[in-house]
Amino acid sequence: MTTRAAAIANDPIADEAAQDFLASGGSAVGAVLTGFFAAGGAFAGVLLGPVSILVGGVGVGARAFDGRLRQPGLGTKRPRGFKEGEEVPDSARVAIPTGVAAALVAHAYDGSQRLGTILKPGISRAQRSGADARAGLLKRIRSAGAGALTEAAFVRPVLRIAGPSQGGLVTPSDFGSVPDIDQDADERKLGAGSLVEPPWAEEGKGVVEDAEALGIGCAVCAIDVRGVFAALCYRRVSDGLPIDDLDLEAPLAAVPVQRGVTRVAPGARIPAPAPIAIRRDKSGTSLAVIAGPMLYRLDDPTQAKPLLVVKRDPRTQATEASRS
Repeated sequence: MTTRAAAIANDPIADEAAQDFLASGGSAVGAVLTGFFAAGGAFAGVLLGPVSILVGGVGVGARAFDGRLRQPGLGTKRPRGFKEGEEVPDSARVAIPTGVAAALVAHAYDGSQRLGTILKPGISRAQRSGADARAGLLKRIRSAGAGALTEAAFVRPVLRIAGPSQGGLVTPSDFGSVPDIDQDADERKLGAGSLVEPPWAEEGKGVVEDAEALGIGCAVCAIDVRGVFAALCYRRVSDGLPIDDLDLEAPLAAVPVQRGVTRVAPGARIPAPAPIAIRRDKSGTSLAVIAGPMLYRLDDPTQAKPLLVVKRDPRTQATEASRS
């Protein structure tokens, strides 16, 4: 059966939610966001992890939305730091999440879907998992947007497990507005065509040492009937620091302060894999949206595996999703 819209993900929960959203007439951007929030409702280790989003295609400029983690410590003096060889507590490795903020900026860029519809599967998944606090946070996001992650109900539990009193770096100032989320996507030559990707994708190649701390690589790709292409990659943490009051788990990705070593600047983005891209032909027509969830970057998607691919024939507008 030929369709004009398709979605795919390597996480079955995100896959089902994204496909259902498209089938109801939703947009590609809405589909990948719905997949992300469905996974975020189902699993404790998604909402606080890094996110990268890419959008392009017919009638829209190629945009990237930066939801990588940020180094904590804004608004406070440099701590003394840990001595070489000294045990570093997990609290000192908790970073500041911006994935939800990036998702909401991408939603505003799309503008055609109600946020409540996008969040509904995630809220349902959290409730079915018995994670009432996580469901409550998603409901606050539905009502207050990114401001939900600046409210005391969210900030205080994070400070209790990762603030200075626990040996962590997180401060109340870390939870302000997030700058520079919306960026122009990069384009680089590949064969007779090109790849459009997030401008920070190259940095993701160097994230080898901390890849396990960031969790399992996941991605959602979609193309809608308008010919808009969207991809979102995220990480699912399974060995982070639990925040029991929120039913969430924080990845251990921040860089602890070491004595005698220049600290990573508070607010700096922490590199994360961004293996998503839109493939274009030599005329600039978008042909496919691609993700390699277990990769660090899509250097050459004709060779890399495993891949998630959604293709669109520019002549017939037929769309097809596949795994390779």
